[in-house]
Amino acid sequence: MENKPRFKPYEVFTKLMTLGKSMRSHCHRAIEKDGFTLNETDVLLALTATPENNTVKAISESSNISKGNISQAVESLKQKGYLITEQSSDDRRFVSVKLTEAAEPVIQKLKEAEDEYFSGFMGALPSGEAPLVARIFDAAQKFSPAAFINKLSGKGKEQNKDQSKDENADE
Repeated sequence: MENKPRFKPYEVFTKLMTLGKSMRSHCHRAIEKDGFTLNETDVLLALTATPENNTVKAISESSNISKGNISQAVESLKQKGYLITEQSSDDRRFVSVKLTEAAEPVIQKLKEAEDEYFSGFMGALPSGEAPLVARIFDAAQKFSPAAFINKLSGKGKEQNKDQSKDENADE
């Protein structure tokens, strides 16, 4: 008898997206009464999670929200005094976004809401399964959807051939 998984891949990924949206909403509720929009919440969460990914483009990609919406949220948070932006002297197109000290109490509320939600999720796991969540997260961090799609479509092979030609031309 074949041992089939209890779920389909589509179910796994849509459930993970649902969990992400639910956590996002939970965090937003923690600061909504302070006048923050959902997109502003996303910007604050993104900058807290990965401060090194501090451009509108990086925040847009990590949160899956349009650059236009992220730009508006950044501008609003800047006007409220929670963010500053710094333009690179090397490349004027590169503008980094940084939290200010005024953002600290808001960030604290978001961290508490994140911890609360994550604890609820972890509490739903059978005893001893936390290391599995860590391994899944590590795999998700290493997986590149764009590289995988390119590989499937053959673009990866063509890029590798082009790269090999360039390398051989340099010799």
